[in-house]
Amino acid sequence: MAKEGAGGGPDWNGLLKWSLAHGSDGTNPPRALSEEDRKWFMEAMQANTVDVVGRMKEIAQVMKTPDDVLQSHGVTPENIEDMLDELQEHVESIDMANDLHSIGGLDPLLGYLKNSHAGIRAKAAEVVSTVVQNNPKSQQLVMESNGLEPLLTNFRSDPSTTARTKALGAISSLIRNNQSGLAAFRLGNGHAALKDALGSDDARLQRYVLWYLEQLCAYPPMAHHCIFS
Repeated sequence: MAKEGAGGGPDWNGLLKWSLAHGSDGTNPPRALSEEDRKWFMEAMQANTVDVVGRMKEIAQVMKTPDDVLQSHGVTPENIEDMLDELQEHVESIDMANDLHSIGGLDPLLGYLKNSHAGIRAKAAEVVSTVVQNNPKSQQLVMESNGLEPLLTNFRSDPSTTARTKALGAISSLIRNNQSGLAAFRLGNGHAALKDALGSDDARLQRYVLWYLEQLCAYPPMAHHCIFS
């Protein structure tokens, strides 16, 4: 059994003392470890090592679970949003972002873009944006999974301004330096959606669209697309 601190968590002070006693500061010569010390050290380290892929698989499984089953187990929309926050942290690594598809997590994530709760739709779009940002492989995977369509739908007509702006942010990351994505955006009347948003009464949405257009026009490979057609 690993030694624990006063709060029941890892005994970090004990770990530090152990490290110093065994010469990890370079001032003391290392001595032979007893089996008890070796076992405690390994357990202390393993207790604080996160299996990211394993955790992402667990999150993917939750995302695949029907809403009524989640509700019957006391899972709230806020719990799902917190879970998506965690997933977003994991997929900040490009390798983990690309692994999301291989572990079966990309399609259910895109499915959350159609969730009945606005907060989940918005948070799912944020995660998608992180997955595809500067990541051609994941951009392609999202396009192949028809991920642009629900993003465009949410940007056009979601009753939540936050969900609309997050959808636009994900669209921006998805089509940036992505010719097939940009072509699909144009074919999906994305520019018309931008025009409509600029003409809306929602000042927050207008500001976000103007920011998006500024970013688009400042990016040389895509600047000529600033002219709506």
